[in-house]
Amino acid sequence: MITECPNCNKAISVANSGMVRCPKCGALVFIGDPLKDEKNSVVDSAPEERKESNKEAEINENIKKIQSVLKKITIVTDSGTPWDRVSQLGFADAFFLTTKELLLTPEAFFYKMKVCKKPSFLPLYGIIAAFAASLFQIFWALKFFQTAFPDFASFKAAVSSSGGSVLPLLKDEAALKAVFDIMNPDAAMLVTQLLISPFMAIVFTAFILHTGSTLLGANTRLVHFYRMSSFIMVTGLLNIIPVLGNITSFVWRAVLVYKGGRILNGFNERKARVFLVFYIFMQILFIGLGML
Repeated sequence: MITECPNCNKAISVANSGMVRCPKCGALVFIGDPLKDEKNSVVDSAPEERKESNKEAEINENIKKIQSVLKKITIVTDSGTPWDRVSQLGFADAFFLTTKELLLTPEAFFYKMKVCKKPSFLPLYGIIAAFAASLFQIFWALKFFQTAFPDFASFKAAVSSSGGSVLPLLKDEAALKAVFDIMNPDAAMLVTQLLISPFMAIVFTAFILHTGSTLLGANTRLVHFYRMSSFIMVTGLLNIIPVLGNITSFVWRAVLVYKGGRILNGFNERKARVFLVFYIFMQILFIGLGML
């Protein structure tokens, strides 16, 4: 039958009386039975409008939540690495989170390090890690040497038996004695070495990284490499395990240099690999000269 929608006053066709939705305005209406003298009435005038309104409100709420999350991410990123927030996180948490990020998410870590608003020059984190690394390295080097050569006579005999396979310099007894004394330092010399070594390691590593960056055409500031050099000293903590720890430490540091080089310098994969090769070559050179 043909009747009129009580909400929009448009003619609509319905099969029977009862509850129907108007195809014109979408209102839910009651169509009365004319035989029973029932009148048409509006049950719900604009359910579709409310549905759309609710959907819009939900979308706006989700947008606000996303904006809130992005704001928090921006704040955390701008404030730098966990170590840059040590005053808020506390020493233990900042140290743990910094180490965790360097191990699991180095790219994100170096990005936060790069965009930090108030970076520290030499993070205490790196100095602590470099000191621990030096301590472990010196401990095992001295232990192995002193175990193998308990006195100067045994050291001299070992060098003599090696024939021409050692450096010509070590054929001189005075030079042999100097090397033996270095590997058997007194307390004052040992403490001096432990205090100087961490800073030398950080400074020389930063110099190598900055030089490689400059040679490859990047203009990254030196302060970033002092910070990067400090943070990658954490790999030296693995030196607590002799031999295997040194190998693992080397691999981990190589990964950090590669990924840090890409983030800080904006290098592509090829340049990042060249950057890493340059770093390894210079490290070997400095170690050979006894500077690292």
